[in-house]
Amino acid sequence: MNLILRIVFIISLCIVYKYIPVFKPKGINYLFSVFCLGVIGIEFKKLWTSLKMSESKKNKIQKITYFLLIILILISIVLSVHKEYPAGNIRFIRGFIILIIIGIGAKIVGIITKSSIKPILKNSVLITFSTISFIAIIEIIFMFISLSNGGGEAFSGKIWNSRYWNTINKLGFRDEEPEKGKKSVFFVGDSYTAGWGVKKTEDRFGEVAARELKKQGKTINEINLGRYGADTQLEFVLFEKFTKKTKIKPDHIVLQFFVNDMDKFIPRYKNCAEQTSLIPLWKKTLIEGSYLVNFINSIYPKTQTNSAKECDYVEQLKFVYNNEYLWLKEEKQLDKFKNYCLKNNIKMTLLFFPFMEDLSLAKKIGIEKRVSLYCRKNNIIYFNVTEYIKNLTRSERQASIVDAHASDEVNRIVGKKLATIIKL
Repeated sequence: MNLILRIVFIISLCIVYKYIPVFKPKGINYLFSVFCLGVIGIEFKKLWTSLKMSESKKNKIQKITYFLLIILILISIVLSVHKEYPAGNIRFIRGFIILIIIGIGAKIVGIITKSSIKPILKNSVLITFSTISFIAIIEIIFMFISLSNGGGEAFSGKIWNSRYWNTINKLGFRDEEPEKGKKSVFFVGDSYTAGWGVKKTEDRFGEVAARELKKQGKTINEINLGRYGADTQLEFVLFEKFTKKTKIKPDHIVLQFFVNDMDKFIPRYKNCAEQTSLIPLWKKTLIEGSYLVNFINSIYPKTQTNSAKECDYVEQLKFVYNNEYLWLKEEKQLDKFKNYCLKNNIKMTLLFFPFMEDLSLAKKIGIEKRVSLYCRKNNIIYFNVTEYIKNLTRSERQASIVDAHASDEVNRIVGKKLATIIKL
């Protein structure tokens, strides 16, 4: 097989490997992916051997030209890797190809350093190659680093999701399949309830509460109805659909409320829209396609230059929570849960989560006052998480440096306290 055909064959195998759903179904796909990687490795070895054997036949310039041709082809493969799913199995072959590029680069540097060019040029080549190789190795490492991210948009956040956001039941919740029997406690809410940032589902506050209750001799059927991005209105829709489909009725409802449940009422100003600009292809591919650069950008995001008061998120929240008309609209959504509990003679707890970054913000905005007053008026158990985590540092409260969801420690504290509140 000549040089060009061998390179085309390797590229074809890489493309085939890219679309094998290794991490989804089990069985033949695993074997097929291993076979593809094996053949790719063998072909690269043959390619390398043929180039080494050709040393006596080709001069150094021809040899370097061949090596550079291969490097360019390999780099094009690396840069063409699909970025929409950066947590996929293509990472392995991407890392493998980067290592091969470093190896071929080392061969080129070896040829150059043995030549009769000036020492200053040799040193420049060595320094440049060493620097690029170091960055490339760091890039490979960051291709496998997972870190919970608030929005999940960072590559490290998507890798975290692929590893830990699992146990999704048939109804779309991050929970085991629901079972009838025993006293049922429904934990309804958004990403805080679903446990965004919590690696193991057993470390969420709902499961912690269930274990604590079991110690008291009260075995419950803990059902998690947390959904990322849900507000009170959607939460009731999901709750209603669940009860109708499963015929499971709650004996106690823990409704989790977070500050952004009223985001839907925030006015949308034209001057607050994010300014988007066309990103050059080279920048999008070389810089934004890098796992290392993406990780750095996720920790140190670009700050918004628009400082208009109406565009400030805290100011926007102050507006909606201090607007009587808008709050009454939110109360109507809360009333749906309240009325359901009254009709079925069951207890309800409203679990309020503050901003993990700054516990004082919720009080300053006026949210705590609104929610606590509503609970007092309607005989609903009010549980303000702030009171029980105020002695924790910010890093202890947050799921990660780039994820302001509740940490495992906060979930543990909340779960233990809930076990003393839940009445069955």
